[in-house]
Amino acid sequence: MIAALLLLAPSLAPAQPAQDAQAAKIRDAFNSAYGKALSAEFGKSLRDNADPACLASKGIEAGQLEARGRDVVIKWGARLIDGTDALIDQNVYAEKFPAAAELDRLQQNADVKKYLALAAPMQQAKILDTVFEQFDRYALVSRIKLTAVSPLATGNDELLRKNPTEATEDALEAFSKRNKSKALTRFLDLSEQASAVRAAAIAKDKVPPGAPLSFLKGIEADLAGLCIGSRR
Repeated sequence: MIAALLLLAPSLAPAQPAQDAQAAKIRDAFNSAYGKALSAEFGKSLRDNADPACLASKGIEAGQLEARGRDVVIKWGARLIDGTDALIDQNVYAEKFPAAAELDRLQQNADVKKYLALAAPMQQAKILDTVFEQFDRYALVSRIKLTAVSPLATGNDELLRKNPTEATEDALEAFSKRNKSKALTRFLDLSEQASAVRAAAIAKDKVPPGAPLSFLKGIEADLAGLCIGSRR
């Protein structure tokens, strides 16, 4: 699972606010049709499980829970992805993947930009699925009083049908067949290499016990602010 999370967090320049960048990506993903559907499902879970007396005492309307809960998921999802990305030994990555600068340059190629634009819905779905899968696992292990949201875990057919991954894969395959750009071919090859090297460059001695779930430790306080407690 650590390796899978690394696919969502390409390395950022040291001066760039990594966690803010990850939060922006998750927020954009929530603005997609699939993201809105997952947000609505999470809002339902919050409304079903929040303590009514607590909500009244805090002056929180049930209708406010979805938006506030989405903010919690964005905040902690960013910590999850950023925390995982920080496990990469950048020296090892640079040594084993000297083509990083070339890969960055290729992203400015017109054909590559078109490909990435087509791929965006699938990438956003991967972000949302991964974050909610880990969130649901953490809630289960920590006995947080919430029902699962991830359709990969619940088998929610309605949500699964809204996932754009399959349609996006078909569009990407058709685009690749039509476009024989050397730049795109090189970009896809280097991207695959980069993903493999990132996974191999994990500093295993830096992986905290229980990772990646350990990156969500502390979310209970934010959920308590939404009147979500523990299961007895």
